[in-house]
Amino acid sequence: MYILFNVIPCVLDEYILQYIYTYDWNNLFRLTAVAVLATIIARWVIAFLKQNWLCLPPGPYGLPIIGCLPWLYRGSHHSWYLKLAKRYGNIFSLRLGNSLVVCISSAHILRDVFNKSDSIGRPKTPLNNLLDGYGIILSEGILWKRQRQFVLDKFRALGVRLWGRQKFEKCIIDEVQEMVTEIAVKEEEPQDPILVLGRHIHNVICQLMMSYRFVDGDPQFQAFNALVTRGMQLFGSVHIGEHLPIYMRLPGKKAVLKEIKENLDKISSFHEAHLIRRVVMRKNSSMDYTPGDLLDYYLQEMYKDIEGGDLQMILEDKENVKQAVQVMNDLFSAGMETLRTAIVWLLLMMIREREVAAKVREEMSKMVEPGQLVTLEHRPQMPYVEAVIFETLRITCIVPLGTEHVNTSDWKVEGYTIPAGTTLIPLINKINMDPEIFPEPEKFNPERFLDNNSLIMPGHFIPFGIGRRICLGEQLARLELFIFFSNLMNNFDWVIPEGDEVPGMEGTYGTIHMPPPFEVIFKKWP
Repeated sequence: MYILFNVIPCVLDEYILQYIYTYDWNNLFRLTAVAVLATIIARWVIAFLKQNWLCLPPGPYGLPIIGCLPWLYRGSHHSWYLKLAKRYGNIFSLRLGNSLVVCISSAHILRDVFNKSDSIGRPKTPLNNLLDGYGIILSEGILWKRQRQFVLDKFRALGVRLWGRQKFEKCIIDEVQEMVTEIAVKEEEPQDPILVLGRHIHNVICQLMMSYRFVDGDPQFQAFNALVTRGMQLFGSVHIGEHLPIYMRLPGKKAVLKEIKENLDKISSFHEAHLIRRVVMRKNSSMDYTPGDLLDYYLQEMYKDIEGGDLQMILEDKENVKQAVQVMNDLFSAGMETLRTAIVWLLLMMIREREVAAKVREEMSKMVEPGQLVTLEHRPQMPYVEAVIFETLRITCIVPLGTEHVNTSDWKVEGYTIPAGTTLIPLINKINMDPEIFPEPEKFNPERFLDNNSLIMPGHFIPFGIGRRICLGEQLARLELFIFFSNLMNNFDWVIPEGDEVPGMEGTYGTIHMPPPFEVIFKKWP
């Protein structure tokens, strides 16, 4: 026993120490490096074979581990996708870091894919995970179906009483009239159109959601607007981390992720504060009131789940509160920035396309006097105005890449296999600039949306998305675009200040395609 527990261990210790001292560790490092390299090559070879054996759509193979990320972020990834689409066709695949990605640039294929199956969700990424699957944009399954249907139903219910010719149209008109008055006060002075439009665009969705509006110079709006703008910048700055999670662990990117979380929390706290105030306001009243906005509908729905009838308990149901708040976040983020950007692009296009602007005013002059209020009643008689809006949405392509989806089961599409878990990216910009669909796509031509002086919306024109996850606010957006744009055109002309160059069409790409910064001088029309 002595030999077993004392002598042998001593001999082994001495042997191990001698081995450590005499072993060629450089050789170990070389072997480790070779093993790592072999693993990387093996993964790349497996990916190569999968692309052929699984019958994936064609596409570039990329590099081991990082895939095609170096090419994607060398310049504009939107233009790089366009080049790949021209080379590989309407459906192609590639690897971006850990993600298998399939890009689709055919409205026909997109409609088939996004309509045919319930097995579609959102990618699991570091940024998406911050929202914990709440809201509408990033929720999935039963939660997504219930929330989307709930919002659609309540939009329709609100539409019966508020939209059309009654309160909702009045809500837009009131904002337009106040905006026109504010512009007139600063007539002949250079003005930033983003600042001119921002509060009024926001107020429309704000009143629909919670019957609240910001007043001119409201510091709360300035703070909220700064949060939204900063949030868009932050999301665009770490897009690479969506496909390569290790990227988000780098020291600098950890700080960005933290700031994104803080930004989202501040935006959520604004909406949660309104929810709390509404609960307090309704606490001592009957819940049988007629809802006046979406927040009222949410409170009524949440109240049904409360035992004992204590409205205050709504705030203790953290899951429901988070869901309601995130739905408001989603609707604000989707409705505010994109709509404001669209109208700014319209202003720029009317500077660049003076003949088109003249035709718009010619059509409007048949229905209204200059300076007269344009309402939804005039809309059916102004197809050219709407055609100009459509053509602006097409040529500027405010959302060049549709929202990313992921399939939750294996698919067969156009003869190709798309395995479960693949990220699907609609290339809206490729569709909009396809000469086979839109002849002379670089030319601004509203007539392409007219047939015998009637407005048409061809099936391959999908500015609001496609399929089961199409934009909830499409009709709302179209109403706002028409009323804001037509009233600006009927009250003002605008030019670039003397000495400034007319901005180009390049803009800047992030989450959305933003026009270049510019100022305009508004002049009373005529």
